[in-house]
Amino acid sequence: MKTPIYILLTACFLIACGPPTRKQRYTPIEEQRLAHDYLMQGNKADVDDHTHRMILFDKATYHLANIVVRDDANDTLRADALYTLRWIEAYIKHDYELALQYLNQYIELVGPKHESYPTCLAYKADDLWHFGAQDSALHYAYRALEAPHTPNDAIEYICHHILWNIYDSREMPDSASRHKALYIRVHDSRVFEPMTMDELKSQLHTKVIAPTIKRDTTIPMMVITIVIATILYIAYRIVKRHHPTSSMPIETSTTPTSFTEAQRLHRALTEGYHIFESISLYRDIATMQINERELPDINYETTRTIEHTLLDTFNGACRVLLDNCDLNDQDLICCLCIYLGYSNTITAHLGHTTTATIRKRKERIRKKLSADLYEILVGENE
Repeated sequence: MKTPIYILLTACFLIACGPPTRKQRYTPIEEQRLAHDYLMQGNKADVDDHTHRMILFDKATYHLANIVVRDDANDTLRADALYTLRWIEAYIKHDYELALQYLNQYIELVGPKHESYPTCLAYKADDLWHFGAQDSALHYAYRALEAPHTPNDAIEYICHHILWNIYDSREMPDSASRHKALYIRVHDSRVFEPMTMDELKSQLHTKVIAPTIKRDTTIPMMVITIVIATILYIAYRIVKRHHPTSSMPIETSTTPTSFTEAQRLHRALTEGYHIFESISLYRDIATMQINERELPDINYETTRTIEHTLLDTFNGACRVLLDNCDLNDQDLICCLCIYLGYSNTITAHLGHTTTATIRKRKERIRKKLSADLYEILVGENE
């Protein structure tokens, strides 16, 4: 009797420990999309729920690693995967040794002539500094500053911060003070960078002129509306008195207009998202969301590019929103950030404003939009 039982137990053990079932095979593009989706979910997850966040980031790492090792992935996808892996290791897992390995492979893949090369040198200096290799960090920080590149606040911001801290730890006050002053100058220029005349005109029109015109015309429009409504009501009563309506019921549609508009908005947002996730800006913002405490520097020109890209990509959704309520460009961009699930910090960073402003703007949008449209806009992000 024991022999059949042993055979049965052995069979069960072999089945349980046997080779895993074949998982679905994704294309490299699908792997990339899944990885960035998990990154976004991890960034949205509750910071206090560390275990859940790390599971999501581990899933993202798994798909990115698949892209790196696959023979059918092109160099562009592989470079993007390596760059994102470096961000995860540096800013989520704080494994700067592994972050350096990914960054070195990325630099080797894109080459020294790539536009991101000077920025990568700055990131390498940052990783080395966190790793504790101060001499190497100094070397790459100076290389990054001396490398030919277009004006880039991010490079100077990172490098002068590293140099200031290293010289301060080595009790070299002159050098530390000089790099601290340079770091503060870059930091302040980041926050208070002057606008162009076109940008100033746009901001004055949005924040000063348009609200004033709207306020000055509100009361006259209300009076005109009341007068027209009164005339129409009197005319209706006169017509009804002379032409009583038939007792036969008239068939009407029971579908409210707002539901139709909600469907239009949902379809337009979905179409826009499919386009948006295929462009580089989608991946750039996903990378920013990995760690909101160390966001890359962006200037007003970059901000305008981001805004135009969002408005152009989600043009259909913007038309639906404008058809139903009075929104300016900044309101529309805030609506799109709500739909995409971006936090107040990310939204404020992209728009060069404060989180307090974003919170007030969201409250204003909630009051302007109908309940059906706002529900479609928020989806599962609230």
